Amino acid sequence: MWEILYGKPVPFEQDSMLQSKIQFQIQVCGGLRPPIHENTAMCYIDLMKKCRHTDPEKRPTAKEVYEIFVEWQNNETILSDSLESDKKLQNIKNEDMQMNIDSLYKSSFISFNNNYTNQDSKLYKLEIPNINNE
Repeated sequence: MWEILYGKPVPFEQDSMLQSKIQFQIQVCGGLRPPIHENTAMCYIDLMKKCRHTDPEKRPTAKEVYEIFVEWQNNETILSDSLESDKKLQNIKNEDMQMNIDSLYKSSFISFNNNYTNQDSKLYKLEIPNINNE
């Protein structure tokens, strides 16, 4: 929901040296969520909160979210609020919304031991029958 509204990936900078993926996942399970900016339309804030509910059974399904979006397209008040919110969000400085992509996708050196032999790399004699000359 956050990415749909703001049009950018969630700004969680995960430094692979300080935090493992499992630690990050545990934090998310513990309630870590991306921030909701104050100029966001209230209807969208409410929907985001429903989607973040701690009980998965109480979260809306994809179909329900779709139906909500369709309903919003036909609601003049929501369209007006969303348009006003969009204008305010455009004024948020890029550094507030910008994430450092390089910090998420870091390559790391993989050391190979020369003594390691891959058991699957042995050559085997394989006979392939000639299908045309049966």
